[in-house]
Amino acid sequence: MLAGIRKLPFALLLAAALPAFADVTYVVNGLDETLAANVLSHADTVQFGPRARLRPRDHEKVIDKAIADARAALRPFGYYAPEISARIIEKEDRSAIVELTIEAGTPIRVASVDVSVVGPGATDRLISSWLRAWPLGEGAVLDQTTWENEKQIAIETANSRGYLAAEFTARRLELDLEKSAATLVLMLDTGPRYVMGDVEYSGHSLKPGILEYIPRFDKGDPYTAGLVSRFRTDLWKTGYFDDVTVLETDRPDLDPPAVDFDVRVATKTKNHYSGALGWGDDTGIRLQANYSRHPMSSNGDRLDLGIGYRELDDQLTLRSRYRKPWIGRSRQWWDAELTLRVENQDLEVKRDEEDEDFIQLATGDLDERHVRFGRLKLRNLKGGEAQRFTTPFVQFLNSDQRFDLVDLTPDDPTTRVEDPVLEGRLRTIENAFSIGLDYEVVDVQGRAFETFGRRDRAWIFHSDKAFGSTVEFTQLYAATRRSFLLGDRLKFHVRGEIGYTDAIVDEFVLDIAGQPLNLSFTRLPNFYRFKAGGSMSVRGYGFEQLSNNDIGSNNIITASAEAEYRFLNSWSGAVFADIGNAFNDWDDPDLKRGIGIGIRWYSFAGEIRVDVAQAIDFEGKPIRYHLTIGTPLL
Repeated sequence: MLAGIRKLPFALLLAAALPAFADVTYVVNGLDETLAANVLSHADTVQFGPRARLRPRDHEKVIDKAIADARAALRPFGYYAPEISARIIEKEDRSAIVELTIEAGTPIRVASVDVSVVGPGATDRLISSWLRAWPLGEGAVLDQTTWENEKQIAIETANSRGYLAAEFTARRLELDLEKSAATLVLMLDTGPRYVMGDVEYSGHSLKPGILEYIPRFDKGDPYTAGLVSRFRTDLWKTGYFDDVTVLETDRPDLDPPAVDFDVRVATKTKNHYSGALGWGDDTGIRLQANYSRHPMSSNGDRLDLGIGYRELDDQLTLRSRYRKPWIGRSRQWWDAELTLRVENQDLEVKRDEEDEDFIQLATGDLDERHVRFGRLKLRNLKGGEAQRFTTPFVQFLNSDQRFDLVDLTPDDPTTRVEDPVLEGRLRTIENAFSIGLDYEVVDVQGRAFETFGRRDRAWIFHSDKAFGSTVEFTQLYAATRRSFLLGDRLKFHVRGEIGYTDAIVDEFVLDIAGQPLNLSFTRLPNFYRFKAGGSMSVRGYGFEQLSNNDIGSNNIITASAEAEYRFLNSWSGAVFADIGNAFNDWDDPDLKRGIGIGIRWYSFAGEIRVDVAQAIDFEGKPIRYHLTIGTPLL
């Protein structure tokens, strides 16, 4: 404390002796934006900050230092002989400006470059891509920041591919200032590739044979950072754990060298709750509540329950799913689903698909009970980068529809619809027992805007009276969604789907107020009918608005192409074109077109997409707005 008191008078005298100045700033003339920014970043912000003090006798010292700092700032960019002048301008408000005028001069250029890769990883696709893309070729201006960045990228790339002992056995940057020339020599020795080693689990009570099949790799498979990242993600996705830690231990002493994994997990709660609230101009209010319990026991089984409400058709849906690992069979699960749906529908049809207005034919209730039981099998593809899911299944649908024809105009008997066959079709109880196969491939990588990959889905199932069904049909379906990156700012999305159902179609011609109304009515149960339109289908048209008479169809075709351009780190714009329809007659699919623009925000909660789309093939070409949350690949 005594020492502090002794220093206090000196500090006070110093403060009194120095005149106060306002801020001291730097100005750089004669350089492009990148070089000028680097010169400014080398300014002595400690000496010249807010309320800096600058005395006339210090001007020469300040100018010398500013010139020296500017020279140092230009060297990494290849400029070793710049011409620099400087002056200090004092303004009336006692602020000071240090003005630098710089002519960069002749830059150092690369005269000779020898960059090579040796070792087992020399032919690795990512390492080879780094080598082919080497930016400092002969004649290029020497940029030492690029030189350092490329070295870092090389090591990181090699490590990510399993070459954890990669190092540079030669790295030289030689300058000839008289000739303004540089010689670059860089040799990367990848060393041996590490493999996946042992995986040990601790902190859980699950039976053996459950967690062991979560990794997308087997012991001895080549190590990649991507597989390790997916391993962590897959552990979280099981829903078993509240905390997951994966520790890696390099084992260079083994042959081949390996990486062992110590997986430490913890489960504090088994009950999980979630909910959602939404609204759409074509669906009204949407509510959803979900409950999950996992694991339910040491068998690793889980139960998911969900209840949802949609204002459109006053629809109430209850869904449940139970999944249990098949212990002893790697990556296989028993899978059971139950769906109960109740809705109050107004059967509204269109005289012509281009019409926006509907004609109400009937009103009533539709109750559906659907049960599916299958065996889900997972297979890893492309070294674990992609996964294939196959599920042979049996399913049962009980559909009870009770619709009554309405009087279009009670005071005018000519508008009354009287058709006994149609009335019979509107009041049915159908049982459909079917067997089938569900197939899906998921290969999605990256995050936010950089997300790319594909998702393919297909199924086939058949309902037959021999199985106890009251209705016979066969349905086939295939769909794909793909995203491609082109550089850092441009991305393309394409998607398409096609579905076919071999089911009987009844054709009716109704007399409505003296005008004929053609009605195409499939006998396919409502639960399995195809409909198109909406934010994930043909944009510009309402949710499930496109089908025969707007009551669902046997077949569907849709396709979409979209280009997305990132203009800010988390924002991008998009243009798109969609086409498609759901229909009963393959001779007249009458595909509808939609075009539009959109904006994407990659938020902490995921991708939020807003689209403004125009229906090209409806009268008046109406415009609709679509809001979607989530990547189009999922």
